[in-house]
Amino acid sequence: MSISRLCCCLLAMGTCGIAFFALAQEKKKEASPAEPAKEAAAKAPKFVSAEAGKYLSGELVIVDAINHRGALRLDGDGPMHYFAMLPYGMVGFNGAPAELRDVPLGTHMHGYFHLPPAGEEETIPPHQRLNPNNHAITLEDDFSYYQRRGQAWKIVAIDLKKGKLDVAAIGTLVKDGINGKYTFDIDPVTRVWKERKIVDLDSLAPEQSIQLNLTWSQGAVNKEFAVTDIWLDEESRKHATEMQRRRHVRYQQQRWLPGWIDHIEHFDYGGAIITITLFGGMDQSLYDDMKAGRETGYWVAAAEKTLRTWFHRADRKVGKVLDWKVIENPTLGSSGIQLRLKFTEVLEGYRPGRNVRLKCERWAFVTMPFEERVKSLEEKKRSAVMTLP
Repeated sequence: MSISRLCCCLLAMGTCGIAFFALAQEKKKEASPAEPAKEAAAKAPKFVSAEAGKYLSGELVIVDAINHRGALRLDGDGPMHYFAMLPYGMVGFNGAPAELRDVPLGTHMHGYFHLPPAGEEETIPPHQRLNPNNHAITLEDDFSYYQRRGQAWKIVAIDLKKGKLDVAAIGTLVKDGINGKYTFDIDPVTRVWKERKIVDLDSLAPEQSIQLNLTWSQGAVNKEFAVTDIWLDEESRKHATEMQRRRHVRYQQQRWLPGWIDHIEHFDYGGAIITITLFGGMDQSLYDDMKAGRETGYWVAAAEKTLRTWFHRADRKVGKVLDWKVIENPTLGSSGIQLRLKFTEVLEGYRPGRNVRLKCERWAFVTMPFEERVKSLEEKKRSAVMTLP
């Protein structure tokens, strides 16, 4: 292959070519104290402040599952709020970690949203920018949101003829969301779960402690909600959570665990020692697999801000584990697991602040679907901006 052709190939591959020389990292500029509105914006590799997020809730009506973006119709039949998940953003569904693709359209969600990371202000185009806080760090359905915070619902009354369910919040009441008495709409489409199976609406009775999921109601303008699912007992709730957990584990084993590069120590003649932090919010079994497979090292693929890879079955290098460090009380979005890996060769995409995906030897190699892979520099540029209606 000629030198000119080789150069063209490396350019087209984007993150996949081997970098023989390291580019100097730009000096980070700290936000001025005179600009408090920018406190929520963070430049990788730095996690946003958990306290700076803005709470918003609404129905999930648009999903770009490939690029981890979507839109909520805000409560009260409000306008559309377009958002992007932060690379370390966490989605919850049925009490377990999830991807946006796992959540059915129409599901009522609760999220905490931040200003875009520095340099990503145009991810959500101006005409879709209802609120400057449009990058989500957490996004959860009602089941996950309330259960994780210790709140449940006690049935006060049921009127099947009118299709009304009166409930009262019990347990540890949430700060954001519904935390008192409320009336929801129910109908024959509402699924009632008991002992892993669907039962009839007449199984509902006063004083039962339940969890539920909500969706749009014809009275949405007055913040009325319809119920899609009701879980009557602990067995049904655990079963729903376990099924979603399994789906999540399979997804991450196939796409690999995400993280980002904190620091690189380049060698004089190729190779480097790279420090990586794994993102949080994953099932513990995935981290356990990684820890158990330390002796054989990890496959590491460069990933984009959307966590998409190019062709990570081939475009990856193996890093030998030098150190496995666990940070106590990690920042929201971080697993607290920080790795130092030694590489004899490095990819162009291995740079501080860039995202990566890691695989241990226990997981099988799987070729990703065509549409999930980044296939050109043009596609990479196009996917950096949300283009859905």
